[in-house]
Amino acid sequence: MKRLRIRAFGFIGAVVLLGALSACASSQPPQIAASAPTAVQPTAASGSGLNATAIPATPNTTAVVLPTREPIAALVNENPISYAAFQRELNRRLDGIKSLGDPMPADMNAFRLTVLDSMIDQVLIEQAAQVQKVVVTDAEVEAELQDNINIAGGKDKLQTQLDADHMTLDDYRARLHSALIANKMRDIVTANVGMTADQVHARHILVSSEATANDVLAKLKAGQDFATLASQYSQDTSTRDTGGDLGWFAKGELLEPTVEDAAFALNVNQVSAPVKSKLGYHIIQTLERVKDRPISPETHAKLSAHVVDVWLQSLIKSAKIEKYPDGHTQA
Repeated sequence: MKRLRIRAFGFIGAVVLLGALSACASSQPPQIAASAPTAVQPTAASGSGLNATAIPATPNTTAVVLPTREPIAALVNENPISYAAFQRELNRRLDGIKSLGDPMPADMNAFRLTVLDSMIDQVLIEQAAQVQKVVVTDAEVEAELQDNINIAGGKDKLQTQLDADHMTLDDYRARLHSALIANKMRDIVTANVGMTADQVHARHILVSSEATANDVLAKLKAGQDFATLASQYSQDTSTRDTGGDLGWFAKGELLEPTVEDAAFALNVNQVSAPVKSKLGYHIIQTLERVKDRPISPETHAKLSAHVVDVWLQSLIKSAKIEKYPDGHTQA
């Protein structure tokens, strides 16, 4: 079943700061990941108000030097992540999966890399925060901790959760500190995401092969109805019965960026040549276009997530990262 709709709600690729403590999550849970390049300004569409606030690159920090015999799991702009810390986080996540009764990861090597990547993301967030002089005070951490205690139903119940995750209260405070830094960086990065955005209203027909896409395109050029062909050919079950209608969307909302880019590049009523995506081949028609169209709070959150994700990926790309998921002893 192939579907092309709106990008999932929430921040992309982020740091799992609270592990299996979902029952104890704050009323404003940490939901960001980030990293660290020069100034980055991801845009959703010209004039849409979706430019991320420019964030400077990796800070000029002195690397924290571990004892030469202590293995490391990664170096992030010369800052190490110890192998012991990586193993603790890996075990916490595996314990969380077991406690929920979920199946264990089929590919443990891929899972290990996912955990390590999330730890690398957090280091990069904190490096970027250092550049921005972002500070989280002890009072802010204690206030967040108290909120979590209240939500958990008391300190003893929170401690029970921490014990299950092999985490001390001080460990948890450190994680809350990181989460609050991440949230502050998220707010900086998404400061220019407004409540309006340039949007298009488009429809598409998704097929499995380029040959079929060209056949559909020929039928459209011969005068056949787009909606009828969508109903007949499209493999997108979420839009097929409505003539392939994708509705209104801004850049950063669709699951397939190539489809989104094509829709924004078309003139009104223009039909695209076959556009390849991970789902197959699309024939796209842009029906309407509006600048600065109001967006819903949910769409605002999705666009903010997109800006954060673009920022994260660009920071990762510009960072110097060495990964040693099986451990490495520095010379």
